[in-house]
Amino acid sequence: MKDTTRPECTHWIGAEARHCKEADGVRQYISGPRCPLHTPSTLQGKPEPQPGPGWPIHRMQEAK
Repeated sequence: MKDTTRPECTHWIGAEARHCKEADGVRQYISGPRCPLHTPSTLQGKPEPQPGPGWPIHRMQEAK
């Protein structure tokens, strides 16, 4: 039985006519769950964006 709680990479590998289905290191993106080899930045040949301070910090500053 397939474990449905663990997300799989849904990137389509056209040359092999299949989805990637890698389960290690998968993160959610707008385009769907992606493994580190198929993130939007990787596919464009760009470095991954560095994490910033995040939205909650700016929200707290506005509330003051």
